[in-house]
Amino acid sequence: MLRLAAVLVIAALLWMCWWVIGHSAYQRNLVSWMEQRRSAGWVAEFSDISTRGFPNRFDSTISDLRLTEPDTGITWSAPFVQFLSLAYRPHQVIAVLPDDHVISTPLETLQVNHDSARASIFFRPSTSLALESARLVLKGPRIRSSRGWTVSSTEWRFAIEAVPVRESTYRVGMELLELSLSDLLRRIPSSSKMFPDQIGVVRADAELGLDAPMGRRFFEGTRLGINRLNLADLSVRWGDFTFSAKGDLTVSEDGVPDGEITLRAAKWRTVLDLAEAAALFEPAFRDVLETTLELMHGHEDVLELPLVFSGGQVSLGVVPLGKAPRLQAW
Repeated sequence: MLRLAAVLVIAALLWMCWWVIGHSAYQRNLVSWMEQRRSAGWVAEFSDISTRGFPNRFDSTISDLRLTEPDTGITWSAPFVQFLSLAYRPHQVIAVLPDDHVISTPLETLQVNHDSARASIFFRPSTSLALESARLVLKGPRIRSSRGWTVSSTEWRFAIEAVPVRESTYRVGMELLELSLSDLLRRIPSSSKMFPDQIGVVRADAELGLDAPMGRRFFEGTRLGINRLNLADLSVRWGDFTFSAKGDLTVSEDGVPDGEITLRAAKWRTVLDLAEAAALFEPAFRDVLETTLELMHGHEDVLELPLVFSGGQVSLGVVPLGKAPRLQAW
């Protein structure tokens, strides 16, 4: 009996030591990450970082968080962010976001709120912190701009996961359901006759090949480059109008893409109607644009064209569009 009691006491002491070590590591890593952001020129402010949950959990809370990215000037502010994990599975993290937070840009301020948010981040159980997967689901997200417009959706889903058979390759997916644009469309004359207030579905599915894994160095601020993009699906369904894009690109070390993306649009003339009503081009240009698209590959109500990236340039069919954008990750 005494031996059993001794074993239990030793086990409890060892577990307590493990929790204290894990607690210190959580605290140290979060504080270190904030300091690294400041060293990189960010504004990284918080009022408190605390970790609780003894004996079986590590529940870390960052209070009054404010982050500003120096290149874009975009700021994210939140009253708190929480990271929750079991003490025996610290590499599997649940993230808790507040229902209300703020995104500020040099042009406007966005009030973001939602009915609920669920996020998870799974790492490989090693010191490299290689990302295995991450998921985010927002129920009822709404964005209100300081410029007076509002957009909302019933649900937004995002996921990324490592592809086991290809090193430094990640599958990325996104789905936005019932995106309401009523405030924006109300400013365009007769828009209600062309499109419903809601975009039914916006969906994306792609594979990204990166020049290094998303691991500790990435989370500490090292930028990653894209070397391959396989776009399986980028699609929009808005009333009778549907749009899709798919194709493959290879990307050079300096971010220049090469390859082809096939664009397909059904009921595409309704988009021209909306653009004309929004005064994006002169009415006299409408006929020229429509005729050009028909000649390029517009069969009745379906338009299908290749978006070609080659030699640092991009073209839509045979029409040159100019210099290709540089594709770089984060």
